[in-house]
Amino acid sequence: MKSVFNIIMIVLAATVPALPVLAQHEGHGETQEMHAFGPPAEMKQVAGFVGSWKYQGEMRMDPNAEWTKHDAAAVFTLVCGGAALQMDFTGNMMGMEMKGLSLTGFDRETGKWQGIWTDNFAGRMSYYEGDFMDGRLVHSGKDLMQGMTMFTRTTYYDITDKTMNWMMENSMDGQTWFVSMRGTYTRQ
Repeated sequence: MKSVFNIIMIVLAATVPALPVLAQHEGHGETQEMHAFGPPAEMKQVAGFVGSWKYQGEMRMDPNAEWTKHDAAAVFTLVCGGAALQMDFTGNMMGMEMKGLSLTGFDRETGKWQGIWTDNFAGRMSYYEGDFMDGRLVHSGKDLMQGMTMFTRTTYYDITDKTMNWMMENSMDGQTWFVSMRGTYTRQ
């Protein structure tokens, strides 16, 4: 019994290392290389976000409302071996302490940037997807506001080593948008 086990182990040791290198293209008998593992090269586009930032912004819940100012601290770090960018956000909004967390990454399969946001106000996770083009990282998705679907679009723009701007736009119909939040991050 031990000799059969040893033979199986030798065969596995000889063949398993080759499996990740080649994959059969289903139904065609063609061989192709598998996707690379590890952080996507696109993550280099957001590597400059890493560090501590001061955020000064303003918000409004309605396009006709007055802007309310707020400030926060944000710390960006690369996590999961550089495969995702995490932001820890702590500040004051509407007289209350806000704690938020985001994860941003690039999906090789879809060719899209993905983002997740959660905070202690909404108590849920929002999913966004988008592109990084012309120096702008734009994510969009659907959120809920008092039981109604609301479309959300966020944009990082004017990105430099020392500052970057951000805005959130909202729409109830996906056609008519208004800026609900905007602000500037300044590196600390």
